[in-house]
Amino acid sequence: MKGSDTVEKSYFFDSTADDQRIYQAADFARFHAQIIGNGVSNTANLPDLEVTAKTNMDVALGAGYCFANGYMYENDSTKTLTHTIADPTNDRIDRIVICFDNNPAERRIYAYVKQGVPAANPVPPGIKRDNYIFEMSVAQVRIIKGKSFIEQSQITDERTNDAVCGYIPLHNIYRGMRINENGLVTLPNQSFVKATNWEEFNYREERTAIPFGTVEKDNQSEMSSDNLTFKPREDGIYHFWVEMAWDSVLENIGFRMYLYKNGKESFPLGARWATDSRDRFFICSGSDSVEKGDELTFVVSIAGLGSRTMPPTWFTRIRIAKMA
Repeated sequence: MKGSDTVEKSYFFDSTADDQRIYQAADFARFHAQIIGNGVSNTANLPDLEVTAKTNMDVALGAGYCFANGYMYENDSTKTLTHTIADPTNDRIDRIVICFDNNPAERRIYAYVKQGVPAANPVPPGIKRDNYIFEMSVAQVRIIKGKSFIEQSQITDERTNDAVCGYIPLHNIYRGMRINENGLVTLPNQSFVKATNWEEFNYREERTAIPFGTVEKDNQSEMSSDNLTFKPREDGIYHFWVEMAWDSVLENIGFRMYLYKNGKESFPLGARWATDSRDRFFICSGSDSVEKGDELTFVVSIAGLGSRTMPPTWFTRIRIAKMA
């Protein structure tokens, strides 16, 4: 690297017969750190280092990538990690950690179980970050006293927690944005959910959450396993659209659709009074500001039923898109 004894440095150029340019791994890491922030890479068709329960005291670390200070870790297939057996008296909390070890004798990146201390009120072990070690925690695993196996409910995902891990921030712009020769911008990873439910469902006068049914698109894996809840991975303005259809409906009934946020009504998406049995379609939409981790559900109620029974639905379609 020419001029390395000055305050100015330039990267990267080929050597010539008279001028040898020599670079170290640290130079490349420093370069990458300017354009790739620290965190897990959100890669299409990969579980992105998600931790899941297996059998006995084993957990699985899914394939994926993460970066720290310009260095990259790749796990190209599912990796099994084993926890020490549970304490008979107290719970403990372990962590699944990606360790970037730049000690001269190590110079490697690896995943391991960082074991906690059993206690009546256990806390997770701290992560280490110094001149040589940079650790990122992708999950906490609660080891239940006397229990010989781990269930998924004992695992807490920490990949979204910027204090201990986080996803690669937005200045890694080349992954999240495409600009064509006409200056048109495409955001291929932008949050978008498309779902259709063909199962019959009988709604009543009391407010009832709508099941999403078959999720055909979920760009950011934001749908919860209960098939009722959407949990955004980022703050922003989101647009919501719902279509409900019946083979037949009753006359003189009202449809009301609400967006619920964290168990409370956020705002009404739409309302309609059906005066004719041919009013078999109910379509509504709206936008709202939401925060990362909010639990959003669509809730419907039928007014004016009285002693009558609402026919089952024909289908339900739902769309969710992040706008800003």
